[in-house]
Amino acid sequence: MKDLSGILGLKSEPVASGVDGPAASAPHPIVRDPPQRANLSKLRRLSLGVVFGLTACATAAVPGSVPIVSSPAPLLSPYERALAFSLEAPPEAALQRRLDLWATHYHTPEVRPAPAGASEAIPLIGRSGAALSPPLSPRDWCEAALQGSVSVRTGERSSAYVFVDANGPEQANCDQWLGALSEGVKNATRRARFMKVSHARGCGVRNHPLVPFRTIAVDPATIPFETVLYVPELRGRAFRFEGRDQIHDGYLFAGDRGGAIKGAHIDVFMVEDAAGPLEDLFASTDARTFTAHVVSSAHPSARAITAAQSARCDGA
Repeated sequence: MKDLSGILGLKSEPVASGVDGPAASAPHPIVRDPPQRANLSKLRRLSLGVVFGLTACATAAVPGSVPIVSSPAPLLSPYERALAFSLEAPPEAALQRRLDLWATHYHTPEVRPAPAGASEAIPLIGRSGAALSPPLSPRDWCEAALQGSVSVRTGERSSAYVFVDANGPEQANCDQWLGALSEGVKNATRRARFMKVSHARGCGVRNHPLVPFRTIAVDPATIPFETVLYVPELRGRAFRFEGRDQIHDGYLFAGDRGGAIKGAHIDVFMVEDAAGPLEDLFASTDARTFTAHVVSSAHPSARAITAAQSARCDGA
């Protein structure tokens, strides 16, 4: 730390007396102030101390002055932290079964109806066989069947639809967009039937809304529905959601299923234009695996995740 006198612009050496040589070290007589003058000096020092004290108090009360003690930031509840991807990492005691998984990712396509009069346009149909949506282009229809959900925007309004089964009549051949997927998946895609739902991005199993970067589709024989997983390698990863930069807390929720999801394969629900930062982890190949742990359902973070996923997502 710098010498205080230097900071204040004062000289650090004593002021010269004007006497050099031996005379400078000679003893000097002690001259005392008269009693009246000494008392006056004490009174002045006391008055100055009172003035400085009052000035400090007044300054502290001036509007706009810097507060001495700042108010603490409000604490988020576990539920709010679950919504904000900011839960604390679980302790070792809360981690149960270990899984070595690999992941693909999916999203809810946002499409518009096919142009009026388009010859090959196809509507989504429900279990009754009746049309549920405006006609879509074959490509949009096939993507909806593959992803398992779709949001159709008409004017300023959007309606969401989710896959319910593959028991309908064959409606479209999507093979040209399905690449190397199995014949079973391709056949199911051609026969997809849907349900209209109230949630903007669609719904998974048990009326759970699909939440980007949190919901995963699973094989329930390997990972039961409503299981909370913790992925250490996911924690701390940056991503962007709803116009904000986020840091993932590492938790995933088994809230959906998929026809092609078997065994150690999970499908992570994401946003179409925001998958990039996580594609090295959810790499769509079983050659890229990662470790996950089932989190005890009794742990506060698991309870918070489940509560945050419990909004109703009913048929519209």
